[in-house]
Amino acid sequence: MKKINVKSLVIATAVVASIIGFNSCTEELQNDNSYSDMELRNKRNNTGNTHNSNNTVDMCACIESNYPAEELSDIEIAGLTQMREEEKLARDVYITLFDTWNQKVFDNISKAEQRHMDAVLCLLNKYDLTDPIGDNEIGVFTDDDLQSLYNTLVDQGNQSLVSALTIGATIEDLDIFDLMELSDKIDNQDILAVFNELTKGSGNHIRGFISQLTLQNESYSPQYISQELFDSIINSDRERGGSICGDSDTGNKGNKGKKGNKGNKGNKGNGPGTCDGSGSGNGNGSGNNNGNGNGNKGRNGNGNG
Repeated sequence: MKKINVKSLVIATAVVASIIGFNSCTEELQNDNSYSDMELRNKRNNTGNTHNSNNTVDMCACIESNYPAEELSDIEIAGLTQMREEEKLARDVYITLFDTWNQKVFDNISKAEQRHMDAVLCLLNKYDLTDPIGDNEIGVFTDDDLQSLYNTLVDQGNQSLVSALTIGATIEDLDIFDLMELSDKIDNQDILAVFNELTKGSGNHIRGFISQLTLQNESYSPQYISQELFDSIINSDRERGGSICGDSDTGNKGNKGKKGNKGNKGNKGNGPGTCDGSGSGNGNGSGNNNGNGNGNKGRNGNGNG
């Protein structure tokens, strides 16, 4: 399993920052005015959580009922611990940058990152593993490397809006890389299902940040995933989640067709007959006893990840 290389990420963000010159472009992005800064803070508790506890319970129950408990390898244990804090890193940075720039992209994605954190926590609880986050508040991490990384990312993201958006893209770039690398080394069905959802979510997030950078006439070059994978993600449609708690290959069953009309009674036959029924006769009648009904069985189920 790859250990997060703080030095390389700091260098990468520093290079990006030097290229864009900490552009302080004042062009406004679309704002989400549904929450004021104070309202958003009031919705959070001291750990910055904004999740719905009922949704978390549903997610955990789904993982429990749909996937067996399998023996964990050391890599799987370390991977769950890493991703729990790495998703917190993303959430905390976005919450902080939203407070600085009041741009809805940070607010929206921070809420999605909370859901990612919740999904990993379900797995930690399922296997009775210690949660590395505990009661840590926003910006506080158990892993020293992540703590240093958070401080660096926030400092750079506070310099300009373009820098903040670039930081967001870099975090998602790293998330996708780590999730894909971990997924190649694990085999537990529940962990793979959750990591697959997180990977799709990070792909959607990096699309969002790149879209906002484009509005600022700026671009981003991937620091972790390959250019080929990056281009594939950016040039594809937003992905839908929901495969953790249902079969994404099964759609809604089609409606049953209506019963067909009863066929018309045939004409009485003509010809001689005897009392014992040995006579002959021909009768012609036609009727349609076929019913037609249309129903579509979709390939993809819908859900939000």
